[in-house]
Amino acid sequence: MKSSTVLKTLVIALISVFAIHQIISSLYKPIKTETAAYTTAADGINITGLIIRNETLIKAPSSGVLHFVTGDGSRAPKDGVIANIYDSESASVTISRIDSVNAKIADIEEMLSYNDLEAADLDMINNKIKLCLNNLIINSSNGDFQSISDYSESLLSAFNRRQAAMGETADFSAQLTALKTELASLSSSLPAAKGSITAPISGYFVSKADGYENVLKCDDLDSITPEFLNGIKAQTVEDGVVGKLVSDYEWYIAASIPVNDSLSYKEGDELTVYTSVKSFPKLPVTVKRINISSDSSSAAVIFACNDMNSELASMRTGPMTVVKKEYSGLKIPKSALRVVNSKRGVYVLTGMQVKFVEVNVIYSDDDYMICEKQTEDEKVLRLYDEVIVKGKNLYDGKIVG
Repeated sequence: MKSSTVLKTLVIALISVFAIHQIISSLYKPIKTETAAYTTAADGINITGLIIRNETLIKAPSSGVLHFVTGDGSRAPKDGVIANIYDSESASVTISRIDSVNAKIADIEEMLSYNDLEAADLDMINNKIKLCLNNLIINSSNGDFQSISDYSESLLSAFNRRQAAMGETADFSAQLTALKTELASLSSSLPAAKGSITAPISGYFVSKADGYENVLKCDDLDSITPEFLNGIKAQTVEDGVVGKLVSDYEWYIAASIPVNDSLSYKEGDELTVYTSVKSFPKLPVTVKRINISSDSSSAAVIFACNDMNSELASMRTGPMTVVKKEYSGLKIPKSALRVVNSKRGVYVLTGMQVKFVEVNVIYSDDDYMICEKQTEDEKVLRLYDEVIVKGKNLYDGKIVG
């Protein structure tokens, strides 16, 4: 009986010791690691860029209703029609309806032209349906009810295209006839335009003016100083201005930065500017001017760019990063760096064994560093290595439990 009690006590004690060991092991981890991941870092400075362009204001006559032929953000050729002028609002409504009917007719005729089911790209059509549906939901939730009609028609068109691609096309002949009849009626009732607004130069048409068009000039870059940028104010936009044309030739980004930062640049340097513009997240630029302030504490750096599109044409200012160089490699914490036998490296955990591997640091900031991605040699840092960032009494070959 006593031996049985002793045995039970011993078993309970062993289980308790094991449980305590497991709890302590889970709470206390003598070694902490981070995975070496491949990344790209930029060595640059953050700025608030002010865009300077050649901009020509477009004015409308005092009377008449405008119907824009050139859409906001679209490119207009020299002498191209930006808008037609009519006597009444009804004419503009009629033209909008004509455009809508023409689009529906073209859509139906394209669907009826499908005759090769194997050539139809169902994946592309299904993706179009998903995109239209998502846009419809997003714009509805955001309260953008003006776009709902357009996206609803696009969704219906995408469904019809899918039917046609699958050989399930409905009979659209009656609808097509009705649309063509409506088009003829609308065209016959449309009065002639009494005038038009044409583009004096070629460029991107932007339907709004912000008052900086005559304040910021491309032909006087020497006057763009830190004092000028700090005191700049927009002018009042004149009555009758309906937009502007933005030239797609050389334009500029200006920013005021500390004079010590400006010492990193010289005129002619070719750099990259990161922007928040989705269509142009990276802009190739050249340093055009560096104008020092009167007290030599700051500098206005002006970057020249030759790329332009509708999104850039509508932008005046925004956060940007001027990048002098990019570094790609393996990102690890700076705290992991060690010097062993005059060699710089890190300890990595392979299974239960600690190994020392060499690194070549090519870039670092306050917390992390980027190391050159070298060969798959086990003596150097490799992608996905578990780098030890916390541990005591580490040495090459140590076994940890």
